[in-house]
Amino acid sequence: MTLHNAVPGRRPLLTIDFSELDAETDSPGILLLEQGYTEKLLLEAVQESGMCDVRFGAEVIELAPRADGARVTIQEGGKSRALDAEFVVGCDGASSFVRNALGLPFEGITYSIRPMLADVCVADERDALPWPRIRNTRSGLTFTLRLRRGLWRIVRLERGDPVKGDDVPEEELNDRVQEVLGPGPVKVVWASRFRIHRRSSPRFRVGRVLLAGDAAHVHSPIGGLGMNAGIQDAHNLAWKLAYALRGGDLERLLDSYDVERRAVVVETVSRYTDFNTRAVLQTPSVVREAVFFLWRLAFKIPRLRRMILRRATMIDLDYPASLLLDRRARSAGVRLPNPPLRSREGAEVRLYDLLPNGPVILNIGQDRDLPGNLPVEEVIRIGPGGYLDPTGSLSGLLGGQHGWILVRPDAHITWARDELEGIDVAVKHALGARV
Repeated sequence: MTLHNAVPGRRPLLTIDFSELDAETDSPGILLLEQGYTEKLLLEAVQESGMCDVRFGAEVIELAPRADGARVTIQEGGKSRALDAEFVVGCDGASSFVRNALGLPFEGITYSIRPMLADVCVADERDALPWPRIRNTRSGLTFTLRLRRGLWRIVRLERGDPVKGDDVPEEELNDRVQEVLGPGPVKVVWASRFRIHRRSSPRFRVGRVLLAGDAAHVHSPIGGLGMNAGIQDAHNLAWKLAYALRGGDLERLLDSYDVERRAVVVETVSRYTDFNTRAVLQTPSVVREAVFFLWRLAFKIPRLRRMILRRATMIDLDYPASLLLDRRARSAGVRLPNPPLRSREGAEVRLYDLLPNGPVILNIGQDRDLPGNLPVEEVIRIGPGGYLDPTGSLSGLLGGQHGWILVRPDAHITWARDELEGIDVAVKHALGARV
């Protein structure tokens, strides 16, 4: 991916080669999707599962937590009714009713940035311009990318007092379009201003009520990490709720969600976006030029380049110690890579394509049989007689050529070990069973 300088004749600001991450992911790079299209895909997946009742036009107006769950009062079609639930997950955005009903603050800051966002239709030769395109000026930074043929997203960021809902004059928008696309007519689909926050709740769980996504944390949009962080919240929480409903240790399961996700989101993702926001969006143009120059230098250093790429794509987000994870165990909390494997027939397959929806054990070159009562959905053999790992990344996680790796349903490792003794207890403990 190349960040193009929108000034004619200028060299690109930065070129990023994501193929270096091929051993960890089958699609190295950045996928740009409109939020509405992403929501459509997710809604279709939920409806096809047959496990959810999706209701539109239903508003939560009261929440009453209790020891065995919570009572939620919803208003729908002018009528209100109460629902009793074993668990409630508030995924209701930055202005979360659920969070407010729990009395939890939303601590943080609003950046002194005056952003503008717009979608415009381009019907001439400018639609073939390379993108993304950036224009760095003394007054601010203008950025654009093509969402699809003929439709461009324009983003303007400048220092100043943020005013939500302030109108975007047509003349101002035309100036921004000209900065990054050049002169010519456009059709404005919509344009608005917004505010950029860095905020989080001090807790993501109160009893049987939990918070996820923007209801729990919001960040600067730089890097596009916000929605991805929310999806990762759901991935971490979903299997733990399922196991709690099956009779697992509710306290350990739900507490681990709070500890793991707050550590990753607040301590890692939020700090990363905050640093980039201050360095790129709240600085004079000459400083921004220096930042792009330093990035170009950093990408020439292999180890630093790989570290930056893994952070930008969020595949370096390992979980800390929790009631399910013992950080003294090897590779505990590490996100499982997705290396290319070779089947016995010589066909290439990615590890993630072999994973079931539930927990799995990777048998790395072991001939010893595991106990037959382990609560895992599958044991996948890596090594002679199974799939070969040319990258060596899985044996690297193990720290040897023989052993086992337990992978949770959210594709994070709970431990890697070479000892068979006590493995049944270790599996049950890591998956939140009552032991």
